[in-house]
Amino acid sequence: MMPLSRSLRDLGEGRERAAVVSTLRIEDIVDLPKLQRIQDTFAKAMGVAAVTVDQAGVPVTKESNFQSICRMIRSQPEGLRRCRSCDAAGGMAAFESGRTATYVCSSGLVDAAAPIIIEGEYLGCILCGQVTLIDDREARLEDIVRRVEILGLDHEAVVKAARATPVIARERFDSAVEMLMLTASHIVEVGMTNLAQRRLLQESAEKSAVETSLRDAQLQALQARMNPHFIFNSLTLICYTAFEEHAAKTEEIAYTLSDLLRYSLRNTATTVPLGEEFDMIERCLALHKLRFGDQLTKYLDLEEDLKDTPVPCMILQPIVENAIVHGVESLARPATVRVSAHRKGGRVVLEVFDDGVGMSPEQVRALNDNRILPPIPGRKRPALGLQSVITRLENEFGSRFALAVESGEGKGTLIRLSWTT
Repeated sequence: MMPLSRSLRDLGEGRERAAVVSTLRIEDIVDLPKLQRIQDTFAKAMGVAAVTVDQAGVPVTKESNFQSICRMIRSQPEGLRRCRSCDAAGGMAAFESGRTATYVCSSGLVDAAAPIIIEGEYLGCILCGQVTLIDDREARLEDIVRRVEILGLDHEAVVKAARATPVIARERFDSAVEMLMLTASHIVEVGMTNLAQRRLLQESAEKSAVETSLRDAQLQALQARMNPHFIFNSLTLICYTAFEEHAAKTEEIAYTLSDLLRYSLRNTATTVPLGEEFDMIERCLALHKLRFGDQLTKYLDLEEDLKDTPVPCMILQPIVENAIVHGVESLARPATVRVSAHRKGGRVVLEVFDDGVGMSPEQVRALNDNRILPPIPGRKRPALGLQSVITRLENEFGSRFALAVESGEGKGTLIRLSWTT
């Protein structure tokens, strides 16, 4: 005969218990309607109440054959809290012992819990009981009434409901407990099978995704080899045509674009002399100058001793492009873009300034505090140029890198990048 555990008031009722955190849930590995049918069949066959709960004692199935005294108790917030805490403690006691735990619940009825354990992780338990035993029936009824009094329920109704609880022989309850463990084992087997099938499907999907990504990467690599050649050939054709047609401006644009394209196709993981970056920015602004004419004024200022300073390739162009597109393009008045590089207190300082539309206070705050540029209003796609520059300089210089943004709506924007040498 299986010994009855001590009261769950000693095991953990009324206080928090340390839970075993699991990445799985019962409902993730077992079809709940199927679990409900198993539970209902067990409760009907054994003549006891049953429910399946998670680690916190919260039911994941509907109650099977619950007794009226338990429904009365759970109808009160405090009673429901006590019952769930008790169910959680009973499940944890079973998990810690590795077998079914039988005990007197917080309301004085006899219960049992069988743990549901998958790959060493405790997911919850299946509970049965809500009975009294023949050998201590009267003492148990008095104990039930006494424990429930604190909930403020009608005394006569409590006494009547307590006397309506099933009374069974100890041997029969032991048989129910053994069947409960077999039921829990069956749930575990079903769960393990479902989990294995899900993982096989996931591995298959991941393998397919990897193969698809590989094909996409191969196609992109092929396109990356083809597109530059096509563009260079097209620009060369434009240059020859412009020369033959005596279109000097078109010829200048085509040659400048060719130079910019050749520079941009360098490996962005490499470094270049800062002087080369400024030469490229000079060409970039020259193109925009052809477009805007006298509406755009440009200034470049590079200290002589910084010309050979190594910097990541293409760190100025995205910022200058932002200055033109977001700061100057929408203006009806003349605008200025200034790019400078100088030393200050042992730091290399790069600055890009425009006197255009400026940024909102929220955008300035986000950049200075978190180095993240929030979406620009009215644009479908985020501005990634500055974000890419920030990430590359962080990777290159680590904690030596600093970013400062000064801007105001209608007052222009100053982006300052600096790092110690």
